[in-house]
Amino acid sequence: MQLAKSAMLVSVSIVNGGLLGERRDNTASLLVENTYNTAHHRTKASKYLIDRKHKSVKQVVAASQRVREVAYRYSMPWGDDKSRLLPVKTADEFRSKVAFALAERREAIEQYILDYPALVSASERDLGELFDRSQYPGLDQVRNLFTAKVAYWPIPESHNFIADISEAASKEAKESIEHEIEQRLLEATYDMVRRAKEVVVAFVDKLENFKIDDAGKAQTIFRDSIIDNISDVAQLIERMNLTDNPQIKKVVLDLKRLSNIAPIRYLRHPQGDFQRAIALSAGQEILMNLTMLDLKDQEVTEMVADAADFMDF
Repeated sequence: MQLAKSAMLVSVSIVNGGLLGERRDNTASLLVENTYNTAHHRTKASKYLIDRKHKSVKQVVAASQRVREVAYRYSMPWGDDKSRLLPVKTADEFRSKVAFALAERREAIEQYILDYPALVSASERDLGELFDRSQYPGLDQVRNLFTAKVAYWPIPESHNFIADISEAASKEAKESIEHEIEQRLLEATYDMVRRAKEVVVAFVDKLENFKIDDAGKAQTIFRDSIIDNISDVAQLIERMNLTDNPQIKKVVLDLKRLSNIAPIRYLRHPQGDFQRAIALSAGQEILMNLTMLDLKDQEVTEMVADAADFMDF
């Protein structure tokens, strides 16, 4: 099986330039220097051109964050650039979710555009002498300062890269590419373990802090989402395990076992001490295993399940 057939690269770029953001004010900065006798360019005064706490601004920021969250949920780290590894098994769901999130962001931007003239007027009032009309673009210009781009690329196939170089250079290139892919798949494995730990930590923390008052009523809210998150992450990690890593398979099985260990109604029932104790013990054991799963102590080739098999030399 080739990696290029089981995954692709994806990048998500979000720019919210239309929110205008923070700007240095040279006049105010000079005033600070003179007032406090500081060296030139060692201090600065800045201002926010638009009120960051306004509802429409917050909505754009929140919608943009949801786009990024979708990207991080359905893909894995891949090197140091902005590209991420998107398994084919999660690609369709990713496209659907990211399209919906981008649509929400566009709606938030349109509301911001409607509010923009009033926001500029409010800035003129709030900034006083620091207000500079020339720093506020027109409506059409502001809209163009918001951009969003989702780009996809195939995983590069090594034989295309080494086709026209010498045998010695070809061997060196193969080894280098193989090592790099192994390292990147290893980092993707770390990412899956981190995801598992997050949901298990939340589960254990909720059970450890479960309280009942003197009247016998539960004081801790144990929501369905605590269990649902564990189940969702288990299914997602299962689809992301490109190399069929046996340790990741065990993580998935542990998460599924934890999500089915007891009906949620028993875990949050005031008299569900026995079920909570069993669930807490299981959660703590799984968390310990995840914590002790020090992947860096394992052979890289073992952890990525012979990643070289994915290569097409």
